[in-house]
Amino acid sequence: MNQDLLNIFTWWSTFFLVGLISAPVTFLLFKDRFLSSAFIKTVGFIFITFTIFVLSSLKIAPFSNFYLYLVIGFWIIINLAFLIKHKDKLFKMFKKNIRVLILQEILFTFGLLTWSYVRTHQPDILGLEKLMDFGFINSILRTKYLPPADMWFAGKSINYYWFGHLWVAVATKITQIPSYITYNLMLATIMGLSLSGSFAIATFLLSQLKPKSEAKASSLASSVPKLGSLGNSEVRLKTRAVIAAGILSGFALILAGNFHSAVYVLKEGKDKYWYPDATRFIGYNPETNDKTIHEFPIYSFIVSDLHPHLINLPIVLMFIGLLASFMKDFASFNYKKTLVLGFTLGIFFMANTWDFGNYLLVSGVTIFIFNLKKHRLRIKTFIHTALQTGTMLLIALLTSLLFIIHFESIAQGVALVKTHSPLWQLAILWGFPLIITILYWLTLFLETKRFKNVSFSDLFTLSLLASAWILILLPEVIYVKDIYTASYYRANTMFKLTYQAFVIFYTLCGYIAIRTLIFLKELKLKIPLLLIYVVIFSAIFMYPAFGIKSYYSDLKNYKGLSGNTWLKERYPEIYQAVGWFRISVPDQPVILEAPGDSYTEFNIISSYSGLPTVSGWFVHEWLWRGDSKFPQERVGEIDQIYQSEDIELTKRLLEKYQVKFVIIGPFERQKFQLIKEDKFRSLGGVVFQTPGITVYKVK
Repeated sequence: MNQDLLNIFTWWSTFFLVGLISAPVTFLLFKDRFLSSAFIKTVGFIFITFTIFVLSSLKIAPFSNFYLYLVIGFWIIINLAFLIKHKDKLFKMFKKNIRVLILQEILFTFGLLTWSYVRTHQPDILGLEKLMDFGFINSILRTKYLPPADMWFAGKSINYYWFGHLWVAVATKITQIPSYITYNLMLATIMGLSLSGSFAIATFLLSQLKPKSEAKASSLASSVPKLGSLGNSEVRLKTRAVIAAGILSGFALILAGNFHSAVYVLKEGKDKYWYPDATRFIGYNPETNDKTIHEFPIYSFIVSDLHPHLINLPIVLMFIGLLASFMKDFASFNYKKTLVLGFTLGIFFMANTWDFGNYLLVSGVTIFIFNLKKHRLRIKTFIHTALQTGTMLLIALLTSLLFIIHFESIAQGVALVKTHSPLWQLAILWGFPLIITILYWLTLFLETKRFKNVSFSDLFTLSLLASAWILILLPEVIYVKDIYTASYYRANTMFKLTYQAFVIFYTLCGYIAIRTLIFLKELKLKIPLLLIYVVIFSAIFMYPAFGIKSYYSDLKNYKGLSGNTWLKERYPEIYQAVGWFRISVPDQPVILEAPGDSYTEFNIISSYSGLPTVSGWFVHEWLWRGDSKFPQERVGEIDQIYQSEDIELTKRLLEKYQVKFVIIGPFERQKFQLIKEDKFRSLGGVVFQTPGITVYKVK
């Protein structure tokens, strides 16, 4: 446990220092105490990671500790230059906002510590797609120049969105903590950054509302009765309401689920409830030929696959914060702002390409609505929206150009859906957003006299709500064609679009709840509304109790943060071989191990060492390469290498894939019943051997 605490402290300190050195640029970028304080760490790591990405992709500098520290030094110089130039302004901002900075750091630290503790009860990097994500990180850590080698398709680079995994690798190199620990620490970090980021957006929006009278302030006080005695100060009233909105949004985003758990616990009992059912509902209960996926953050945290949509979550929140900050002063929405937003969209393209499309849509809808308010329904509105959104798109593509050059999309176009979700199932999944949307729209309709004179915060919130509902409705109309067919044809589209709809709704929910309570001036009206919120928020906060209890066994068995302890216990021979490859084999020579089916325990060595094998998980390589014939050809030739008696054929195939090390262990013996091991002694020599596994080095 002491070593775990030391690793957590080292990791936290690194993120704290990166945030500290990034503060000048971040504060000047956001110009708001809540937003700036929340995103200083994310801004810093994006700059460092992107700079390394460019230098390594252009072969200017390898991805090494030396150049990584040079980049960090360059980032410090940039921030010092801004600090010197804007010294008075920045020191005034820091002094004024020190309490907000401390509060944001407390929230981040709370998320980091909480999920680190949870992960210590089931830290294994095993199951679902953890071997894939871990393999990406380890391959990047071994790479000299980007793009990184595909650890499951030797000779090719990773054909997936891997920028987020590069971020994990950068943090791993800086801290010098082993990747099998930083994998779990990054999961906890994402929770901390997401908690503070969602808090910042909700607090920023509510802080922009200006009470019109003391009566308004009095109404505000009664809307948050559990926050303690607020006194008569309008400023204090507003501050506490702002914080309440942020806390509600922050914890809703990272912990809440949908209405599924509440409905089916009441219907079938808590002992029968299985938490993944909330993410596999349409097409599964009842069983149909339209299987869909509709996940959300707490499910991602529980199962702990370090997927692109989860790693990108803090950057998504930063983008929403940037958009909010820039829309606040829409009159000065200039090329500098489109440059920043476009750059962030470019990061999305590399970190999670689906989010590039999602938030280009969100940006377009938001900019259009703000242009509509400014110019009304004129041709100018459409022209300005097209130019501003188009500029962002161009900048995004230029930002991600070095990634796009090596990336082959597996999408085969867009088509109309053949099935639709039953309304009652949509109501269970999206009932919470529907209720808060209706309550919010009614509030604005009554308060602004049919949406006239809508404030900035409300206009921005309406824009995001409209975007989120579009993301939910789109999979009911169209889907992106890929290798998923038959019953799963629109599963991926629904998953990637509705995940971000969930993020938007739950990030806004605290603002909407407090905002609508502020509007009602009479206590007899506030109480029913408050009861509605108590009921619906209680319903969505039920989910983690079932998920964490199930996956982490009631938090009763402390195992620590090391993600490879299971490997040492279950496959000690493979554990020793992985250790030998890590210590004794530099660079990224090709290894040969038995290829396996996706979601199995096959290909552990390539995943845990970052060394590329000839072919790994079959369906995943089929997905990434767009055609099953590519991995199928390799699987057939691997079979010949292991089982053919023809030494010359074996030699030619080893040379074809430039294999340096051949592994014969438990998975190879399971896969190939007729291994001709003797021939490898004539083709090379034994370089590692322990009971159960032998590694041959090919001459």
